[in-house]
Amino acid sequence: MNFDFESFWKMLPIVLSGFKTTLLLSIIALFFSILLGFVLAASRNYNIPVLKQCSVVYTSFFRSTPFVAQLFVFYYGFAQMSEFVRNMTGFWAVTMVLSLNFAAYMGENIRASITSVDKGQYEAGRAIGLTAWQTMYRIVLPQAARVAVPTMGNTFANLFKSTSLAFTVGVMDMMAYAKNQVQITYRYMEGYVIVLIVYWIILSIVTWGQSVIEKKMSKPYVQEAK
Repeated sequence: MNFDFESFWKMLPIVLSGFKTTLLLSIIALFFSILLGFVLAASRNYNIPVLKQCSVVYTSFFRSTPFVAQLFVFYYGFAQMSEFVRNMTGFWAVTMVLSLNFAAYMGENIRASITSVDKGQYEAGRAIGLTAWQTMYRIVLPQAARVAVPTMGNTFANLFKSTSLAFTVGVMDMMAYAKNQVQITYRYMEGYVIVLIVYWIILSIVTWGQSVIEKKMSKPYVQEAK
């Protein structure tokens, strides 16, 4: 079977109609994974009793088990026990599991970034009269952010790619539209190549944006070195 460009162009707008859903899934999940990641990082970084132990177990579980298995257990398994989950749409189920899964990675990224800042910076902030929160917000986090950008960018790339599994629970994203089209036309190559190209373009833009942010945040350090 030869690659049919006519079929490719016909399927392109249909597959792209699921792009909005894919993008929303990734953005909402990114937001909540970062929020929860900060909680996990703080629990371990500040040795908060009970929360630290829970954070360790949470991180180990979600980083050591497949995302698709987590999604099926939540959407199909918990649905048998919980009316709330049973009435949840596939979109919000995927968003919730994506957020929970990638919070484990975000938490480790944030924690590693904070610990990379010399403790003397924190002590200096406290010495000049800043509160613990002011020291963290004004001194530690700006320096930690420079370290966090590359790892968090990579984590977002993995999160974005993981949205391609949303079709398994009935979410009409790009992969779902591509799957429907290839089942109708039997043009497997054309349909799935569209998905590959779109994901490639979006993540290439994200990578470019990440590099721009990294250079901008590294400027003060480069100038100091000179």
